Amino acid sequence: MTIRTERGEHGIATVLFDRPAKRNAFTLDMYRQFGAAIDALDADDAVRCIVLRGAGGAFCAGSDIGGFGEDRSGAAQAREYADLTLDMTDRLKLTRHPTVACIEGPCVGGGLEIAALCDVRIAARSARFGIPVNRIGLTLDYRELADLVALVGAASTLEILLEGAVFDADDALRKGLLTRVVDDADVVAHAYQCAARIATAAPLVNRWHKKFVRRLAGKQELDEQERLEPYACFDTEDYRIGKAAFLRKEKPAFVGR
Repeated sequence: MTIRTERGEHGIATVLFDRPAKRNAFTLDMYRQFGAAIDALDADDAVRCIVLRGAGGAFCAGSDIGGFGEDRSGAAQAREYADLTLDMTDRLKLTRHPTVACIEGPCVGGGLEIAALCDVRIAARSARFGIPVNRIGLTLDYRELADLVALVGAASTLEILLEGAVFDADDALRKGLLTRVVDDADVVAHAYQCAARIATAAPLVNRWHKKFVRRLAGKQELDEQERLEPYACFDTEDYRIGKAAFLRKEKPAFVGR
């Protein structure tokens, strides 16, 4: 398996891209494995946070160009390839659990698109970013573009795509692609510290906030039922636990109910 799932303490799960010889570039089978891994974690109420990272000091160098001749030999076949791969990465975008990207080394092409779908993106200072598809005559489709525009806006998306440059972490931070940049030696620890802060908070509240923020990005007006949903937290056991712990000046131990 080149996509491995590891379970840690406090409900923190890791999805590891494990193809270091190719800088974790995704094959079609890796996309399938990735979708299955995210589906399994999404269905598990015990999961509090998912960390994505690559093996061997690289996050992901995108899709493996070596397989393009077999998988994307013409427009119709390329459309089938995109439908499958984007359906797999959409599992990450739509998961109810909080997600953290721990980014080292190259994070380019499809790798940058995967990182951009995470809720928090923490990068090593030496990491490199870009979507240089214009160098090989490829375009992104509207589904991919929509996710980038939603994250960084139209101007930064066009800068990234038209220049086709590979840029550093500080530039990625300025463009809005990253949450924060830390020293290389600290990036893994920092990502898991972030995941631990998320995991010790009320999981229902974290999932609700993800849902609400995603819903606000839509065009439709909220209906009355949606407007009332934020108040459902007051009927949860976690709210009772959190309020009691606050009054006792203790750390709450949330149960996800």
